[in-house]
Amino acid sequence: MKEKRERKAQEELALKAQLEKENEQDKKTLAQLKASITEDTKADTTKKIKSTEAAIKKRDRELLAIHRRKKYTPEEMCHVVDERTIVNSEKKMPTDLKDLDYEKYVKRYEKKLETYSKLETESLSQGFLIKNAELLHEHCSGFLLLKALDFEMKGETATMVKVVKQYLIVQYVLDLAKSMGGKDPREVLLPFFKKLEDSEKMAGLQEEVASFAEKIKARAKVKLEEQAKEREGKQTFIGEDGKEYEYVELTKEERLGPGGLDPIEVLQSLPKPLQEAFEKKDMEMLQRAIAALPIEEAKRHMDRCTKSGLWNPSGAAAEEDAGSGTPEKGASS
Repeated sequence: MKEKRERKAQEELALKAQLEKENEQDKKTLAQLKASITEDTKADTTKKIKSTEAAIKKRDRELLAIHRRKKYTPEEMCHVVDERTIVNSEKKMPTDLKDLDYEKYVKRYEKKLETYSKLETESLSQGFLIKNAELLHEHCSGFLLLKALDFEMKGETATMVKVVKQYLIVQYVLDLAKSMGGKDPREVLLPFFKKLEDSEKMAGLQEEVASFAEKIKARAKVKLEEQAKEREGKQTFIGEDGKEYEYVELTKEERLGPGGLDPIEVLQSLPKPLQEAFEKKDMEMLQRAIAALPIEEAKRHMDRCTKSGLWNPSGAAAEEDAGSGTPEKGASS
């Protein structure tokens, strides 16, 4: 299998060299044709020019296809010529860095992680990683991966793609250091970015970004579907803080008010006008419903409402003094 891959790679290289050679020859021919065009030969020469340009474009498409078929390994993205690369020792790495779990790592370096995730150029990323080498860590990769997924789930695809690029840069450096016998990632950082100055290597990275972004999209779709299934049958509401909350059904013991009565049972036993007043939290409606009842019956109902937590006499008095006109929110079904 390995020999077959190597033979295929050699064939691709030979084809690439042949296509580039033919393109170079046709480009010279094209320049000569354009320089020699006259009124008498214009029609014939124009036809030859179009034919030559079409041939060049066809070869360019073949060359692009060859480029896309090539998979770059970390070693190809960055080859360290000098094995004696010296790591700048002015800033020592934290001694406990290897022992930090994910949560502690993110808590310590969250600001730096957020800043790095937003960088958009290779030069800025290079400089930031040189100054903050503690980000050359597997937990950094994990943070960026989760962040990319979160952006895609929120529909922010453009931002997700940018984060994916930052993730791949860190991951490439880590993979390269590991493949070279466990070198310190700082030793391969500069050579890696130096290689990215090559347009072909940069194109390879961009293709990997696009490919990985598609994987993130697929995963985000699955996650959203899973969340939608989890929400099925659940009732939610939007709180005053704008966040979504889920209604949770309490047991009877958890619902009991200060007097030991169940607010749901009490509410269901009230006369219809009183039920509606409590459900609508309408103080005027509540006052009218109470006034319409015999005094003893009204006292009995309100006493039970107090013991169940549906009614708070002291809270109601304070609201009336403030002129709010709204009864205190009680338990609901």
